[in-house]
Amino acid sequence: MNQDNNAQLRRKIMGYLVSQAIFAVCELGVPDRLAAGPMPLPELARDRGADPDALRRFLRVLAGEGLFTEPAPDLFALAELGELLCTGADGSLHHLAGLMSGEAYQAWGAAPYSVRTGAAGFDQVYGMPYFAWLAENPAEAERFDQGQAGLVEVRLLPLLDRDWSGVTSVVDVGGGNGMLLARLAARHPHLTGVVFDLPHVVESAGPALTEVADRVGTAGGDFFDKVPPGADAYVLSQILHDWNDERAGVILANCRQAMPGNGRLFIVEQILDPDAGSGPAALLDLHMLVLLGGRERTRADWERLLHETGFVLESVTAGPRSSLLTARPRTS
Repeated sequence: MNQDNNAQLRRKIMGYLVSQAIFAVCELGVPDRLAAGPMPLPELARDRGADPDALRRFLRVLAGEGLFTEPAPDLFALAELGELLCTGADGSLHHLAGLMSGEAYQAWGAAPYSVRTGAAGFDQVYGMPYFAWLAENPAEAERFDQGQAGLVEVRLLPLLDRDWSGVTSVVDVGGGNGMLLARLAARHPHLTGVVFDLPHVVESAGPALTEVADRVGTAGGDFFDKVPPGADAYVLSQILHDWNDERAGVILANCRQAMPGNGRLFIVEQILDPDAGSGPAALLDLHMLVLLGGRERTRADWERLLHETGFVLESVTAGPRSSLLTARPRTS
């Protein structure tokens, strides 16, 4: 037996222990507490309500992952990488750690079902689709919104930085708590817009829209039925990867029906490299399958799906995390 191969494979099999350890220290607020500076273990454990020996063991493992340091015995500090676990950090991943634990972690117990059927494992574990479950669990829905908000900063760069001079009105389809359109309207003061999502979802959009409330409103509805008509531009940010091609096609067709012939569709998604291997986009592709029955897509996938729903892909602008796909209505 090759001992190196054995150790390498065991490390991969046990990889979920690292993500769960990250979640545990985030739940205790350890990264936020260490953001002020190093702390002795006994003081940190007492402050966070943790068992000192258990906390030491967790932090030493995560120090090995580059998230914390131990500059002296039982003195722990936050490493630069670990700063992204702080709730107030730009592009914070604190809430993402929670999203990838809890119900999402439980759903992965049904991964064999997803492999066999191509359908969401979440439904098998919880007895209903993920978004229906969130509607019945407000605390987890709030965590979901917080996790998404933490990703907005990096995800939206190619969308925020494009030239918006030819656009006056925008509908953010599946806009959730309004963070995206609030950022867009603040950056481009001539824009007006509507955050469109399920009625119980857009109820939470008020705080994010406070500074642009004179130009941005909300509308409740179901994008599988129709979307608000007549805007110059429609935005779908991290929406279509939640769904298989059939359901994503319905959303796109409804956008096409709502927009004028000179309108534009802006899709913020990752572009999956066919040879992505185990990179972040490929892992997210699996997660979308297990959680929602959705998928990430290659450029060829996007071109086909857009063509089938009445669009032409005009351009793809790569960003640090997601890409911006710009499409126009197809005339023939």
